[in-house]
Amino acid sequence: MAEDLLVSTLRGLHQQGKLPLLSMDLDDTFLPFGQFITETELDGLIDYLDAGGMLTFNTLATKEWFYRRVIDRLVNACSRKHCAHLLGQLYWIVSGGREIFVYDSPSHSYRRIHSTTPSTKAKGLLHLLRNLEPSVGLLALYGDRFEDPGNDGNALGIQEIPLVVNVGADQPVKPSSTGQRFLNAVEKGPPATLRHLARLTATLRNLSPRVPRPASCPEPAPRPPWRFQTGSPGERPHAVEVQGPGFLWSWTDQSLSYLGALVQQPDQPVYTARLPSDVAGFTFFWTGGPDTATGQSPGHWEGRDFHL
Repeated sequence: MAEDLLVSTLRGLHQQGKLPLLSMDLDDTFLPFGQFITETELDGLIDYLDAGGMLTFNTLATKEWFYRRVIDRLVNACSRKHCAHLLGQLYWIVSGGREIFVYDSPSHSYRRIHSTTPSTKAKGLLHLLRNLEPSVGLLALYGDRFEDPGNDGNALGIQEIPLVVNVGADQPVKPSSTGQRFLNAVEKGPPATLRHLARLTATLRNLSPRVPRPASCPEPAPRPPWRFQTGSPGERPHAVEVQGPGFLWSWTDQSLSYLGALVQQPDQPVYTARLPSDVAGFTFFWTGGPDTATGQSPGHWEGRDFHL
């Protein structure tokens, strides 16, 4: 069974002192096609991260759609549960490998570490692995479209991806000379993935891996936030405060880009996001407008930049 091999592989990584990383496709693998993450998936994902697992989503979806369907609700849930540090164990590869994001604790944002065109999901994963600590080991890659080389199929036969789990229609795949193992899961779709994730979570808790929690960053002294009504009064602001949901997109003079979730404050129609310390400019992507009502658009960009 796929679960038994996953657990065996996980135990092997544990014996090597490595932290397990899952590469997870989105549609029809982790979520039903086109659907938004629900409490069921949020709970399963947060439990897995809390047990010491690491995960990278690897999807053809753009960052705008992926943010609206997954990251927005995940970041807000972690904020409510006071477990935002777990975001440091979650990465995302979007637009078929064209953009890669990792969590930056000091800025409370996701930093883009890679941007290129064209690419593939497999190339994106390999690039991410090269940028992670040697203590991280790839456990498995999950997908459902391995017959399509433009989707999950480009991961086949790659030595650095030792285990592939297919939760889509069964695919006849010949044994690879690279040693890669390909498994057609008996159960299919997101329910199978979530069950596997729960089994891995239980195993991780039994193994009690020691996951280093990032050192807490000192909070800057309070300053008035940037607002549309006032701009930047006085000192350089550390945060923005706005009236609608979406994300803050910012950049530095060193060509670094950050995506920060606009987190709703408790019992208030106010959303805030931290500004990176060396930010040069920023803009917004809005997800609460009427353009999202039909489900055909993830939202819209502000259409103007703001400079500090």
